[in-house]
Amino acid sequence: MSILLEQGVIGIVTGICTTVVLYLIKVAWTAKVVPFLVATRYQGVKIDGQWVGSGKNEDPEKGDVFETEFSLFLSQNAHQLSGSFLFKFKNPQKDFNLDFDVGGYMWEGYVTLNFTPKDKRVTSYATALVKLHDGGHTLIGTWLFRDVISEFVNQVPLILVRSQNS
Repeated sequence: MSILLEQGVIGIVTGICTTVVLYLIKVAWTAKVVPFLVATRYQGVKIDGQWVGSGKNEDPEKGDVFETEFSLFLSQNAHQLSGSFLFKFKNPQKDFNLDFDVGGYMWEGYVTLNFTPKDKRVTSYATALVKLHDGGHTLIGTWLFRDVISEFVNQVPLILVRSQNS
């Protein structure tokens, strides 16, 4: 009976060890090998790096002028994009900065980005759809965001140029 118990325990331990090894191989394959192969086969334009922009807009209801500054840093793996975004807003009543984590993708010259606030106390989320222009040096489109004061979707024109440091 003890031989049967020993063989059973050895079988169970061997099965668990095999499962762990196969799981680690799968994780390494999906996290390292597949992204490497996709990136080496990618033939599209590279838009990773630093992008900056600014704007001056007028609120038609109040007549206020507000200034905005944008700073976008992108990392790219083939079509997939990730990074960070800094939005600076200034008008006579307010002056604030918002930091966002960015995720998205690029397809046929169009870039779709989703913005989630780094500070989880902030409830203003955003989405942008921009098009690559000027031979890959400019992104032009619209930034749509949840305006937490008026509780509706607001929009800001978004023009970003590739930073000289990129």
